[in-house]
Amino acid sequence: MFDKSVLESITDIDSLADMLRAAYSVEEWQTMIYVADKLYSTIRKHYDNNQYEQAQGKPKSGSNLERSVAYYFGFSMTAKGIALQKMGKHAEARDCVEKYAELGWINGLDDEGDKDVAHFKMIASANTYVLDLLDGKFDVLPEYVKFIHECEEEELLPGVITILEAALAHNHNVDWALEEFSADLDALDGEYETDVNIRYYIDHLYFMALYRFKTGKYFNALNIVNKGLRISDKLRDDTGYKKLNALYVAFRGKASAEQAGEYDALNKNILERMLQNEKGVLYDGNSIVFSG
Repeated sequence: MFDKSVLESITDIDSLADMLRAAYSVEEWQTMIYVADKLYSTIRKHYDNNQYEQAQGKPKSGSNLERSVAYYFGFSMTAKGIALQKMGKHAEARDCVEKYAELGWINGLDDEGDKDVAHFKMIASANTYVLDLLDGKFDVLPEYVKFIHECEEEELLPGVITILEAALAHNHNVDWALEEFSADLDALDGEYETDVNIRYYIDHLYFMALYRFKTGKYFNALNIVNKGLRISDKLRDDTGYKKLNALYVAFRGKASAEQAGEYDALNKNILERMLQNEKGVLYDGNSIVFSG
């Protein structure tokens, strides 16, 4: 996704953070690891230089960072841990969790920085549950469900995705846990805001559909797929659309006439939109006509 030689020349901390978010939105796990390491080393150099200057009695220099120093330390290792987790490298992901579980060692934090330290401590607890579940330790699931209920709202979608991924990987029934969050998930419809939230929202539909397919609930699963296709098309989320479309094609033989009609109508609309600016190509809703 990114040219490594270009990345090497980038030293702006907030630009690196933006690149890390962009890599996550298109699921470039290896790129995420590389950018996360660059962000961590850059913020470490920034912090160490400031500490050295203060030890020398120099006045504290102003910072042009958008967030606290603690945020960048925590964000870089959280992102790297997620990428490693997605690649199945759970032991390495746990090493990352240890690096942001306790950031109180950072000197000179203000109220915002203290809040970021507390936030990443919470994220570390969440991701410890995540890795336990992905390793098949379902005895922690009741605790994790309670944790999500008591936690910040942003943990809902990642939490549901984790539960679904673990269930699929270990052939475990988690219907009761999904029912716990059904009302909360319904209330999220239409709230996307950022690329990261879009990724989480579409992914939870993708994994929910996979889980329903695996448990033989084809009608329900295809309804979820069609919903996900509509939303990912609306939001121009190509990554999500490709994954969901592949699911529909794989199970199209299980679709009802109504579900097939909905899928076909969506693709007709997409084709019409694509051909609007193509000279010499007309689409009448059923077939393509070449003029000239």
